[in-house]
Amino acid sequence: MTPDKFQTKVQMTLEEFHTATHEKLVSLIREMERVLGRERAHQIVSDWAERNAINDIKSVIASQKKPPETFEDVKVLLKEWVEDLNTNNMETVSIVEETDTKSVCIVDECIYGTVFNKLDAADIGYLLYCKHDFATTPEIHPNLGLKREKTVMQKDDCCDFEYYWK
Repeated sequence: MTPDKFQTKVQMTLEEFHTATHEKLVSLIREMERVLGRERAHQIVSDWAERNAINDIKSVIASQKKPPETFEDVKVLLKEWVEDLNTNNMETVSIVEETDTKSVCIVDECIYGTVFNKLDAADIGYLLYCKHDFATTPEIHPNLGLKREKTVMQKDDCCDFEYYWK
C-alpha cells in the first residue's frame, strides 16, 4: 500500500458528499429512537451536539489573535464567518443589518438544511446543526445574545439570526 493511496480525489458534489456522510448517521439515530424512544434518543443527540458545538466555538475563540471584547469585535468575527461559509459553499448567508447593538444575518441556503430535508430527517438535522446556536452564542462573548425564529432546516424560507449586545 502506498502512503498516498487514501489521498485519491473522488468526483462528487458537496451535496452528494454530505448526503453520503449523514444518511448513515440518520439511520443510527432512527435506530436509537426505536430502541430508546424518540424523546430519549433526541436528548442524547442534542446534548452531544451541544457539547461538541460549545467545544468547537471555544477553540475558535481561543485561536483568535485577540478574543472579542466588544460588539465591534463580534461583528468583525461574524463577517469572517459569513465570508467563510459563502466561500466554502456551506451556506448562502448575508449580513442584512448592522447597528451598534445588533447584527442580523440571513441564511437563504444551507447544505445541512438541504441534505437533512432530502433525507426526511429535519428533526435530526435541527438537533445536530441548529439547536445549539443558542448555547454557543454566549461562548463567543457573555454579553452576546441570539434571537432566531426561522431555519431552513425547518423548511422556513431562511434562517434569521439576530445577534445582539446585551
